[in-house]
Amino acid sequence: MIVVSVMHRVGVATLLLTAVATAAAPGSLDRLPKDRAGEVVGRAIEYAGGIDAWEGVRALEFRKTTIRFRPDGSEERRRVELHRYRLRPFAVRIEWTEGGRSFVLVNDGRQAWKLVDGQAATTADDRNQARNATFGSHYVFNIPFKLTDPGIHLEHTGKKELPNGKAAEAVRVTYDKGAGDAGGLHTWVYFFDARSGRLVANHLTYDAGKYDYTEYLDDRAVGPMRLSTRRYGFDADVRGKKGPKRSEIVYDGIRVDPPLDDGIFVGPR
Repeated sequence: MIVVSVMHRVGVATLLLTAVATAAAPGSLDRLPKDRAGEVVGRAIEYAGGIDAWEGVRALEFRKTTIRFRPDGSEERRRVELHRYRLRPFAVRIEWTEGGRSFVLVNDGRQAWKLVDGQAATTADDRNQARNATFGSHYVFNIPFKLTDPGIHLEHTGKKELPNGKAAEAVRVTYDKGAGDAGGLHTWVYFFDARSGRLVANHLTYDAGKYDYTEYLDDRAVGPMRLSTRRYGFDADVRGKKGPKRSEIVYDGIRVDPPLDDGIFVGPR
């Protein structure tokens, strides 16, 4: 069993609009800039299995457990979701039960819906949650490969000593308006181990004056790829200094290219 843990606090999880849904295309590695930022991200992609490994994957399925923590460190709540992704062409289905009710988020690549006990939830907040969660979870799980998507700008910002004392290369990532769902709104700084190239952390500015810090842990084989299987989320300040641990996300039961019926990605009629 592969166990992955990813962190994001509630506000961040619903605001990951920068996720670009466009699947990687042949030659996508050529979109990396011919500078130090491109070299660092290219090295991270090689560590993660190489671009050919990513482009050869057509579908993914996994269970995602999200744990939220109170300020005192005690567990506040836990949610277990089933995620299924058709990567080419892009579509997502996420489902879970909570409080005796069933929830489904569906994204067919053009529109997204939230279903509660089989009925479409129609408020703007419901539709936004469906888009944000489906795009965002897809994006976070598939880093660093998603850094080759169109509309992305990479800037090397030097070396940084991380809280664990290790040296990392920092790459600032921004998006064109129109790239993904909210290009121009969010800024990420990814940190890659200076020796191995492995993605180890990121600092996210997800709203005015609001920041988040993620640690990527426990790399495991995911089919032909090698991706983080444990991530912790922390409050952070503008400089990236991490505060209290707020979340942990665990992925298990990961399957690469499982048989998926296209009908599961169809929204309500």
